Amino acid sequence: MAHVFVSPHPDDVALSCGGLIASLRASGESVTIVTVHGGAGSEPALTPYQVDALGFDDGRPIPTPDEAMGFRRAEDEAFGRYVGATMVQLLRPDGVFRGYSDNAMLSGTLLPEDPPPVEALRRALAAAAPDRLYLPLAIGGHVDHQQTRRAGIALLAEAGSPYRDRTWFFEDFPYAFRYGFERLDQLPADALAQLPGRLEPEYFDVTPWLERKLAALQSYPSQLGPIFRTHEHMVEMFTRRAELLGRLGAVGPAERYWRLTNP
Repeated sequence: MAHVFVSPHPDDVALSCGGLIASLRASGESVTIVTVHGGAGSEPALTPYQVDALGFDDGRPIPTPDEAMGFRRAEDEAFGRYVGATMVQLLRPDGVFRGYSDNAMLSGTLLPEDPPPVEALRRALAAAAPDRLYLPLAIGGHVDHQQTRRAGIALLAEAGSPYRDRTWFFEDFPYAFRYGFERLDQLPADALAQLPGRLEPEYFDVTPWLERKLAALQSYPSQLGPIFRTHEHMVEMFTRRAELLGRLGAVGPAERYWRLTNP
């Protein structure tokens, strides 16, 4: 089967779905990762906020916007090679290049002049022809996650959409951990308003795959420092989240996905 994961940024699918991806590849399943927001803006240099938000405030020489996003895309490609996934880059500029100029804006209300990337995602999915499609819930409200979710739901809501019977939503990590996400009603009231159906939870036991997932995340060195203080902290965060989901689903340590079903 062709499994297509739609990632708001380089690293989001790796962080959120790495256990399932490791299992799929071990079983010979096809995996494609479509990364939406991997492009730079038109500015000649990064602002101090952009340096911090993109994870380049660690003492290295400050890159240009093109260099910064090129480095992040290279990390994404390295992850793809490690796990054996096909990587597709849509190159839409990251939110920090689209007018979201501080942390409050980056996790706040979408700007009216910033439409979701519906057509770009439509073309990418038509080319990838997914048997199973995975979209973000946008837990935490990052604008790029919101726009990716909105674009996916817009395609699902279209008459005759080919994706309604083959779509799962994933829980964005580390936001799901930080916000203690357990139930869909913890999302904003309008987050799933246009969804043509309801979501039912499915739990995937990651016990055999956690080490593989953690190893694959080493493909993203620019992000590991800002997200995790140490390797031990990374292991602790993933383990605690997986154990919580395992308890909720009465299974072993797990990743959780939400399958779209008929109303």
